Amino acid sequence: MKMISGRRALDKVYKRRDRYDIPDWQRDEVWDIKKKQKLIDSILKGWRLPKFYLLKTAEDEYEVVDGQQRLSSIIEFFNNELALSEESAKKFGDSYYKDLPPRISDNFDDFEIDFDEIQGAEDEELKEFFQRLQEGLPLTSSEKLNSVHSKLRNFCKEISNTSFFKNKVFISDNRFSYFDIATKVVTLEIEGITSGIRYEDIFKVFKANVEFSVQSAVGKRITDTFNYLDKVFPERSPLLKNRTVIQSYATFIAGFISTGKAKGQEPRIKAFFENFTTGLVKQIELGKGGNDMDYLKFQRSISANVKSGASTRQDVLMRKILQSDPILASLFGPTKITQSGIDTNIRALSDSISNRIAISNAAFSSLHGEDLFKATNKTVQALKILGEPIKNLTDYKLLIDNLYFLFKESIGQRLGEKVPQSFIDVNALRTEIEHDVDHGDKSRIRSKRKKIGETFKKYSGTTSPQTLAPEMFPVFQLQLLSKLEEDIQLLAIS
Repeated sequence: MKMISGRRALDKVYKRRDRYDIPDWQRDEVWDIKKKQKLIDSILKGWRLPKFYLLKTAEDEYEVVDGQQRLSSIIEFFNNELALSEESAKKFGDSYYKDLPPRISDNFDDFEIDFDEIQGAEDEELKEFFQRLQEGLPLTSSEKLNSVHSKLRNFCKEISNTSFFKNKVFISDNRFSYFDIATKVVTLEIEGITSGIRYEDIFKVFKANVEFSVQSAVGKRITDTFNYLDKVFPERSPLLKNRTVIQSYATFIAGFISTGKAKGQEPRIKAFFENFTTGLVKQIELGKGGNDMDYLKFQRSISANVKSGASTRQDVLMRKILQSDPILASLFGPTKITQSGIDTNIRALSDSISNRIAISNAAFSSLHGEDLFKATNKTVQALKILGEPIKNLTDYKLLIDNLYFLFKESIGQRLGEKVPQSFIDVNALRTEIEHDVDHGDKSRIRSKRKKIGETFKKYSGTTSPQTLAPEMFPVFQLQLLSKLEEDIQLLAIS
């Protein structure tokens, strides 16, 4: 075991907060608000903090073995979830981080914490170190659960020794880390996604399932889940370097397997996990500039460790798969799609599109003296109902009409040849609705129809709205609005 000392500014810690894992045994003591406020006050005064101890578990991944409550309080303050005390607010200019005077918030950003990074530590060395540091290292939840006499405990041990854990995850097995992940996945499968997964919750499940059968439906599904993940990741993957993320992916796959449609979809699942992880890391590294609420909810559920965390993460994963892969999303079935909160996301996208249109108009008008998106009675009405989730073919046709008014008719020729692809797609889909495709020779008609079918499939997973399942209409809407929002944001105004 070796230790490397270092210092790091708080804004860098916050931007990399997904790299600091807080184990359950560090969460037992929860600071009250006064203690948290005193910590933030100390930082704002520039007072040095006690050293943090970080156990390196993988490349750029750490377990906070001492300093968890301090780190959690700092993140809460950055997230504007923790206010200063009344006395501190008067002294420093306001109550929340976002409202502090720039000089004060800059000082907070630049404040450096001292830490020791522990590398290559064996479990016994860690215990000895903490014995000297603070009268002993407390047992982890997993170490305590490992002593429970239960067939469910035995099953979790077997799962933690499978090829997926031994050959694919990117973290070490310090202090029963793999067993910890397995116990949480198993508990959620037995008790349901809203179950708690702290020590006391899992202990009760272990005691209630002393005679657990590996051949039960749950046992088979969990075994299948980790075998499936072993196929999803052909080699050790840096996507699998956070315990809570691994648990979330495993629970997601267990739900997918229960549909009976998971076979053969391993490459698509891997691509989805890669895209999701990339998006999550990007939002976290943006720090205070992060604006994707789903990714931020996912990360906050990890940091907060609240009972609803597992459920929140599953909802986010489902909404993200609806946005990124309609074909894969359709395999989950109507119930999962409805429960994902897709309607809320559609409304949020609609609001975002309205805001981005206003920003684009302001930029274009400053250069050309006129709006890019010309306001008409049609466009005003279109923006009002853009966020209403569509349910059927009639709704679909109305949506496409409204999008046509916004992204084709209102722009005219003002973009020249710089028209984004999603705007072109809207025009193509409107052409099919208006039957403008049925002109010309037969070969050209076939070519047009094929192109329109490919356009629709890009957003829905199938080639025609006439054959689209009812639950997939809002998925199509979510996909198309997401792309339109992205293209408006990237629009180069010149």
